[in-house]
Amino acid sequence: MDRLDGMQSFVAVVETGSFAAAGQRLNISNKLVSKRVAQLENHLGMTLLHRTTRSMSLTHEGERYLEGARRVLLELEQLDSEFEGSDGLSGIVRVAAPLTYGDTAVASAADKFVKEHPNVTVELDLSDHQVDLAKGGFDIAIRIGDLSDSSLIVRKLGETHMKVVAAPSYIARHGKPEHPIHLGEHICIRDSNNPDPNRWPFQIEGQQMLVPVTGPFLANSPPACLVPTLTGQGIFICPDIFLGDTLETGHLVELFAGYQSRTLPIQAVQLPSAFRKPRVKAFVEFMKREIGS
Repeated sequence: MDRLDGMQSFVAVVETGSFAAAGQRLNISNKLVSKRVAQLENHLGMTLLHRTTRSMSLTHEGERYLEGARRVLLELEQLDSEFEGSDGLSGIVRVAAPLTYGDTAVASAADKFVKEHPNVTVELDLSDHQVDLAKGGFDIAIRIGDLSDSSLIVRKLGETHMKVVAAPSYIARHGKPEHPIHLGEHICIRDSNNPDPNRWPFQIEGQQMLVPVTGPFLANSPPACLVPTLTGQGIFICPDIFLGDTLETGHLVELFAGYQSRTLPIQAVQLPSAFRKPRVKAFVEFMKREIGS
């Protein structure tokens, strides 16, 4: 038995939550994963996992062994990285990112990164759904906005500012609101990614105020919300990273420039076990420089 294969399979099962998901991560069958874990248990003379038809959990010995196995696999990967490739970086970096932001900023950064580090492969998985890093086998997820999971390692890459915008054609038909409190009298395009899409936040006279809004269009994507906004169907509050040159070209007009709304962090989040991989650390640093510039 190859102990490293068994160790790798055991860690993958624990992190993904099932033999099937571990097999997908390792690109082997779930039967082979199960066989490797069983062989590892036989070699050690102890049970690492309690298995039933419906659930699986670590034994006390399994919890102790998991910590050491992760450490060994990480050190081995770091050792490989020191000697593979002219710049010491090699292997795969799996990145999850929001769909539209991933299509643009993250894809652009990944393209430049692999040109500088030809022995590294960047795999992008783009989705507006928040992924489970462990089950998906991701090294990094790029997330926009405040985070609720405190167990992840977080690195701030940059930030985006919320701006209220409307098309000139909308203003011509409905008038231009001069104060956020007038939004209740207007048609608003709502983004369900926001914590409360029916109330938009503003700093008014030093106080945080949530202004109620309504409208017939609701989507979970800023670019999707921009479609009716650009055709004059309503007012939209949008992260400025998605606005492109629409303000400079006059296709959209910014409203309430004197009233600050939310500022959202753009962050890279990682599982603790991925944090010290040289290629992962290098990619995060590269993303920070790219977003900052």
